[in-house]
Amino acid sequence: MTKLIKATAPAKVNLVFEVGGIQPDGYHPVNSLFLGLNLREELTMVKGEPGTGISIYVHGDTLPERHIQAVPTDETNLVYKVAQALANHHNIPTPDLQIDVLKRIPVAGGMAGGSSDAAAMLVALNEFLFQEQGIERLSTAELATLGAKLGSDIPFCLYGGLAIGTNRGEQIQELPSFEFESNWLLCISNQGLSTPLVFHKFDELSVGNSFSDLGSLGITNAQELAAVMSNDLEEASFALMPALSDLKDRLEGLGALRAMVSGSGPTIAALFDSASRCHEVVELLKAEGIFALASTGPSAGARLEG
Repeated sequence: MTKLIKATAPAKVNLVFEVGGIQPDGYHPVNSLFLGLNLREELTMVKGEPGTGISIYVHGDTLPERHIQAVPTDETNLVYKVAQALANHHNIPTPDLQIDVLKRIPVAGGMAGGSSDAAAMLVALNEFLFQEQGIERLSTAELATLGAKLGSDIPFCLYGGLAIGTNRGEQIQELPSFEFESNWLLCISNQGLSTPLVFHKFDELSVGNSFSDLGSLGITNAQELAAVMSNDLEEASFALMPALSDLKDRLEGLGALRAMVSGSGPTIAALFDSASRCHEVVELLKAEGIFALASTGPSAGARLEG
């Protein structure tokens, strides 16, 4: 009988997020520098009773309960969708599975929480099908191609580390990871921010920007990283939620080398030179009732554990 299989996958922060003009299909091409963070989703899988399908249980150990309650546990969850996709790829019925997801990445925070779950599921199910049915394991590249059809951030969550994402962010070019550990404070707003609305506001404010060569930045320390961090959607996010701009300024006033909206928001990612100062500011914000957490990067892509 197949043993319990456990996999984890990282959160994502956009260090650079360049956005081109809207295309005829309604999407915007992007050029982004992604960093995996050691804020990892943990997914465990065991074989379910015959005929029970896929059951998903979600819980947390650090997130506010509202984040846990916001995660669907039916077929709309990306975990369910990628399981079906992998089974369809192999022309087999979707297995009966019991899935437990330990969530650590804030929901709807622009940090790829759902995609991280999906990446962990692909890695775990890839192993399950090998153990249970002798089906040859797919490579990371093959899993990424499968995942990209369901979520643009899934490929990066499979690769992790440091990478460039292009097109809609799903085309990944891996880069050598930083040789230093970066310290991050992540501050998540209680208010949501609609990604389509942010892009619509971006279209009002800009015709789109040209793209940089993100593979030649040669970053060797946190100060150099802070100097290149940028987000073309930040102005649009601030226009829709001015409090984000105030929070960014405050975090930089508290010692962050750079604070910036991650992706379309509403998370503010703040880079600190000192881990101790990063944790001090987290505690300061928590004392004021502001949800914040600390993490580090880079972090590897989705992988089996244990």
